[in-house]
Amino acid sequence: MEMWLRQSNDAFRFPIFPASFEISGNINTSTTNVLRLGEVIICGGTGLRTTEISSFFPSRQYHFCNYKDFPQPYDCVNKLKRWMEQGLILRYIITETDVNMEVIIESFKHGKQDGTNDVYFTLSLKEYKRIQIPSINSSDGKIEVVKNVPVTKGFETGKQKTHKVVKGDNLWSLSQKYYGNGDLYEKIVEANKELIKTADIIKEGWVLIIP
Repeated sequence: MEMWLRQSNDAFRFPIFPASFEISGNINTSTTNVLRLGEVIICGGTGLRTTEISSFFPSRQYHFCNYKDFPQPYDCVNKLKRWMEQGLILRYIITETDVNMEVIIESFKHGKQDGTNDVYFTLSLKEYKRIQIPSINSSDGKIEVVKNVPVTKGFETGKQKTHKVVKGDNLWSLSQKYYGNGDLYEKIVEANKELIKTADIIKEGWVLIIP
C-alpha cells in the first residue's frame, strides 16, 4: 500500500506509511420550522471530505521505510509547504483502496521530537471540487455550462492518466499500450523522473503518470 500526492508531473510518495488513515465526510443540513408541522431538516448536499496524515520524514533508512532513496526530510517539508502556499490542486492517492481525489493542503505542521533528525508532521487535506459556471451565448441567448473550472491553480486531471505497474510491465510495453508506439517511452520517463532513476527499470507497485 502506498500514499501519494501529485501536482501535474510532480509526484511525492510518503516514505513512511501512517499507522492509520481516515477519510471524513458529511452532508450539509439546515433546519427550519414549518407551520403546524414543527422543525424539519433539509439536506443541502455533501460536504467536502477531509483527512489528516500524521507520520514522519526519516533522516536515514529504517527497515520499515516503504522505499529507498527517499528525499531528505526538509526537501519533503519544502515541497509540501510550497504546494500549500501556492494553493495548488493535488491528487491524493492511496493504492489498494478507493482513495483517489483532488485536494488542497489546508494546514501543515512539522517539527523534531528527538535527536534523530527525523521530522514529524501533521498534514491536513481538504477535498477540492470543481465548479460549473453558467454562461450566456450572446448569439441565441441560451445558457451553457462550463464544466470543470478550477478556482485555484492546479492541473486538469482529464489530461493525464496513471498506471500501476504490475509484473511483466516495462516502459516499451506501456508506451505501446497508451500511445500505440513503444518508441515513445521517454515521455513516461520524463513525467516520472522522481521515480525512474535508471532508464528501463520500473518496479511492481509503482503508480506512474501517463502524460
